[in-house]
Amino acid sequence: MAFKQIETQELPDIQSVGTIYEHVETGAKVLYLANDDSNKAFTIGFKTPPYNDNGIAHIIEHSVLNGSEKYPSKEPFVELVKGSLNTFVNAMTFSDKTIYPVASTNKKDFMHLMSVYLDAVFKPNFYDNAQILAQEGWHHHLESAEDNLIYKGVVYNEMKGATASPERQVQQHLTHQLYPNSIYRHESGGNPKAIPSLTQEEFVAFHQTYYHPSNSLTVLYGDIDEKETFAALEDYFSDAGKQSEKVDLSFEPAVPDNAVFEDTYSITAGDNPKGKDYLALGWHVSEPNDVLDMYGLEVLEEILFGNNQSPLKKALLDADIGGDIVGGVADFGYPTGFIITAKYSDASKMTRFKEVVQETLKQLMTEGIDEGLINAALNKITFQTKEAAISEDNPRGVIYAINAYQSWLYDKSPYVNLQFSGYLKELGELAGRGYFEQLIKEKLVNNPLRTAVILKAEPGKSDQFEAKSHQQLQEYKANLSKEEIDKLIAQTQELIKRQEAPDKPEDLAKIPTLTKEDLSTQVEEYPLTDIPFNEGTRFYQAEQFTSGIDYLSLYIDLKDVAAEEYQWLSLLSHLLGKLATEKYDVATLQRQKDLYTGGIYGKIDIYEDKAGQLQPYFILRGKSLESSFEELVTLMQEIMCHTQFENKDEILKITQQLISNFERRINSSSHVLAANRALSQVKSSAKLNELISGMDQFHFLKDIRADLQSDKSKEVTERIMQTVNGLLNKSRLNILYVGEKNRGVLVKEKLQAAFSELPSAELGELAVIKPGAKQHEAYVTAQDVNYVAVASNANDKFDYTGAAKVLATAIRYSYLWNEIRVKGGAYGSLYNHQRTGQFALSSYRDPNIRKTLETYKGLPNYVAQMELSESELLKYIIGTISPMEQPKSAFSKGLTAFSRLKTAVTHEELVYLKEEILAVDSTALQMLNKDLDSVLKESSVVVIGNKGQIETEKDLFDKVYELY
Repeated sequence: MAFKQIETQELPDIQSVGTIYEHVETGAKVLYLANDDSNKAFTIGFKTPPYNDNGIAHIIEHSVLNGSEKYPSKEPFVELVKGSLNTFVNAMTFSDKTIYPVASTNKKDFMHLMSVYLDAVFKPNFYDNAQILAQEGWHHHLESAEDNLIYKGVVYNEMKGATASPERQVQQHLTHQLYPNSIYRHESGGNPKAIPSLTQEEFVAFHQTYYHPSNSLTVLYGDIDEKETFAALEDYFSDAGKQSEKVDLSFEPAVPDNAVFEDTYSITAGDNPKGKDYLALGWHVSEPNDVLDMYGLEVLEEILFGNNQSPLKKALLDADIGGDIVGGVADFGYPTGFIITAKYSDASKMTRFKEVVQETLKQLMTEGIDEGLINAALNKITFQTKEAAISEDNPRGVIYAINAYQSWLYDKSPYVNLQFSGYLKELGELAGRGYFEQLIKEKLVNNPLRTAVILKAEPGKSDQFEAKSHQQLQEYKANLSKEEIDKLIAQTQELIKRQEAPDKPEDLAKIPTLTKEDLSTQVEEYPLTDIPFNEGTRFYQAEQFTSGIDYLSLYIDLKDVAAEEYQWLSLLSHLLGKLATEKYDVATLQRQKDLYTGGIYGKIDIYEDKAGQLQPYFILRGKSLESSFEELVTLMQEIMCHTQFENKDEILKITQQLISNFERRINSSSHVLAANRALSQVKSSAKLNELISGMDQFHFLKDIRADLQSDKSKEVTERIMQTVNGLLNKSRLNILYVGEKNRGVLVKEKLQAAFSELPSAELGELAVIKPGAKQHEAYVTAQDVNYVAVASNANDKFDYTGAAKVLATAIRYSYLWNEIRVKGGAYGSLYNHQRTGQFALSSYRDPNIRKTLETYKGLPNYVAQMELSESELLKYIIGTISPMEQPKSAFSKGLTAFSRLKTAVTHEELVYLKEEILAVDSTALQMLNKDLDSVLKESSVVVIGNKGQIETEKDLFDKVYELY
């Protein structure tokens, strides 16, 4: 037998039976989590320790998916996504491992995905093709002798964006200081300064060393065909031999050399650096053996930093150490750290920062942690873990694989992070015996394995680096001979030729795909009933099996509310549940929420039907076990009706945190921000969303912060109270309940009683919401890459049909993928066409601006000339159906049912859309070129990006703004 069974264990927390197997010849380990989940998953992972900052593990992760022995097309990964019903397909590089997970509910599709991934990781084409490293990692790019020499590469530009984040820089400095004698001091994703040092020889050698079955850990999950699946593994494990040396990631942490390390990060040139420093404290707190303490530290994080009233977070905020404080466990790999970071701070506060932390921790250690606080933290984490175990929104098999690797990678049991209830129960029993106080003492107060980082704001630092890099490249070019320059040009042109060349039909034919017969036009119907609640309002019930959890949402009608109110409404949505009420001070309120509920929070949703009619709601949403439903209703009524808004200091803290959260979004998802901003100039619904969560809201929050710090604070609090009073009206209040059928009457009666004292007033006339001013805009931020978006209103120009959806798939995975990512060097792109007429394109971590806009303009011509074979068309059809088949949790099904009602999308229309998709032909796609052209001609442009590049291309914009 090729595999021998090592051990089997019941895993009731994840409703699975775990069995570990070992491949006899190679020693490769396989964990099979058996259960009846149809969303099958396969993940293969390798220990991939970096030896410097050149990003070799990350670039290999990209490159193995660029063709292999059995599947030699240029990018089997893309072809796979086009023609698969996958529920998840990706690859991920961590600090010490690289994993390749896939999931699918279709058995045939699952085996296809597994086959392509196994061939990719074990038999990639890049050994004999240096152009793959050049494309995915880095290369000197010179198209003609007159051009400036530049660096280009997908990972190179991805990491220019990623490493611009000051939060990421803080963590990298901390790991470098805490673990200077280990692999964890390196940036496994790659530092743009070091990536260009990577050679083809190093690249191949790294893969030969670490991508061997002996160094692999595979996790299988769900209702799989064991015989077929293990045979697929054996095809790649057999005859590989066994590596003589195991990869050992363990090390002995040492006391750091530097008590405080100082560096700078970039803010926009000309920006005021005052109050924009980062301060951080970091401890080494555990290793894979410390299983119970790992769970304990997660609970301790919740105790100390779960909300603004948590003791350590509150102490630091009250001492004005920073405007935003975050802290908790940091999974670095073999070592685990505990980090506390103060944002909006000043380097001079570091001494006081340390003092407040030590004083607060010692006080908790000696006086004891309040029992209620511990119980609340344990209840919150228990609720979250149990809910995650029943949710189908994300592929559980992939999540469990990542959890298993957290211990298995270091030769410990893979089960410890899949058996949470036993450890949480033990922690509850130990809490009364001083466990958490002792944890504070050992892991934080008396722990010598600690360091500190000061990261000062430096205006224009990234611009200076870019200028220096540009100068060095041009000096390098100037020292090249004509023959060497000609060679660089030839290499660049050869790479472009490869990128532009179509795959051979026989290579594409080797990639396994489904057939039309594997597809279905069926659409699951989600039940939704509605009955009167108050006069003119409704009680909606989405009947779902929720494993004893009640999901409750108050939908407060905003259809008569003017656009200028939405910025205040958005702020209000973030304040509710975080301020004192008539009955509870803010600390007690937080504790009650954590003890009895799975969370209560506010938000705003905008529904738009096909006619363009808007139905906006202010929502207060909560969830709890059925046994705590009365407490949930009581808390939601108290929060909605009796929140106190006089505490300007607490409102200021929350506002500061909201600003901080938005700045993190700038670093991570500016392609979405840019697209939404552009849409807000052409669509009323998008304008409301811009006011709620876009750049309009960001600037509003900064104005509110300034007012709260001045003599205008009373005006702010009074305006918030005016806003909430406008919502407290029986004529506005609708209810959505997701849960068991037999509980509907009880839920309705409890809510009617809870909100019986609300006043009742007729709503005003329907508000008229208009899009923003249409103009081409650029927003300067401290990044070295760009996010380039265009958007238009497609109504009456480009219909949302089955053909349009298939075309979207074709454009995403052919034209945009090849032009924006492969040739352009950006990390990715976005194509968004909605039933409501929203149409947007956007690029992610893009070295270009003008070139990307020209690429967008070339779309209609591409579509007009697009001639697809039957097999290519089938792939795009499958890839279009795939997102429509994604599993949903019970709660998500309830929300989907409500959304379908409010957007007037019928079950019959959804079935017809799938029928259109299956019936589409190549000619129908080509004929959409004129529609696409008319949409693009009327589009707005929004760019978020690098100051120097925006200034160079300023003729493209009507307005240029500073963002962050």
